[in-house]
Amino acid sequence: MNSDVKAAAMGIEADLIEKERALLSFDARSSPEILRSLLSPEFLEIGASGDFFGLDSVLDSLPFESSWSAVSQDFEYRRLSSDLIQLFYRVVISRQSGLMKSYSRRTSIWRKEGMENDLQPRHSYFSF
Repeated sequence: MNSDVKAAAMGIEADLIEKERALLSFDARSSPEILRSLLSPEFLEIGASGDFFGLDSVLDSLPFESSWSAVSQDFEYRRLSSDLIQLFYRVVISRQSGLMKSYSRRTSIWRKEGMENDLQPRHSYFSF
């Protein structure tokens, strides 16, 4: 892999990690507009319960959640095709002022959409 291709891949990876972290931020989660800008219309999440959640249900519930914070770490990156990239990472979620913590491994699939170079996510979260 030549240095230009490596640099481009590292730029894409950094951008996706930034977007993934944004999705865990209070600002993004409380704003349907920001969520719509980051999530594909075909967005699908698998919650810790095993239930599926589409974009509409996420937009109906996330803006009203406020008693938690999350820290993501240990990102890994895998290109599935020229238009699909998968991220793997760990998350620590704190609830009730840090008194309750949960740990999970998560993955997201980001798909290049439209004519621009923006990648839009389709997520599947798996909690362990």
